[in-house]
Amino acid sequence: MPLFDRPAAALGSYALAALLATAEFVVLWQAIHPRVSETYRAYYIDRTTTCLPQPVTGEYEVGTEIDFRSGGPNTRELRPCGWEGPAGDGMHAVGETSRLRFAVHERQDLRLMLEMTAVQLPGPPRQRIRVLVNDVPVGEAQLAPGETNRFTFPLPASAIGELEAADIRLDFPDAITPGPGDSNTRKRSVKLVSASLGPAWTGAAEGP
Repeated sequence: MPLFDRPAAALGSYALAALLATAEFVVLWQAIHPRVSETYRAYYIDRTTTCLPQPVTGEYEVGTEIDFRSGGPNTRELRPCGWEGPAGDGMHAVGETSRLRFAVHERQDLRLMLEMTAVQLPGPPRQRIRVLVNDVPVGEAQLAPGETNRFTFPLPASAIGELEAADIRLDFPDAITPGPGDSNTRKRSVKLVSASLGPAWTGAAEGP
């Protein structure tokens, strides 16, 4: 009597081959359609952003002006991504987007102040800086090469919502590639000199 039935053995081989093929299909599907966060997908897969936010506390006391130049306080917990430095002239924005995060423990109307200097590199005649808070557009600033100025933007309490933080996104549509072969993550636009979140006021906005 044979030790095993050949048709049964063949059926088992087919089943094993089908199982392996299914496993390979699953691996391939996951490679093509990975389960990742939206920010991870945007940075690594779709490449629609140059700024991959890192976890930061954003710990901050409303009304405090923060100096982002060398010699100022440690601002690491306020900078999720898109910055390089500090240097004597400020924190250099790198790429096409940079982010700041300020914890807001009391929901209230605020104003954001940003003091910035535009880089001096061959390129567009002005640098535009589009400002969004928790993905809500709040304004735009413009700087000529080498120009330093302060700008204020309204931050209504509705933009903060229940998040207890102001996640500030700065987009730089005119960012300049400094040299041949540099990737878009090395683009240059502005240097952040100082920033603050203060109580809202009704005076005229600063800046041109």
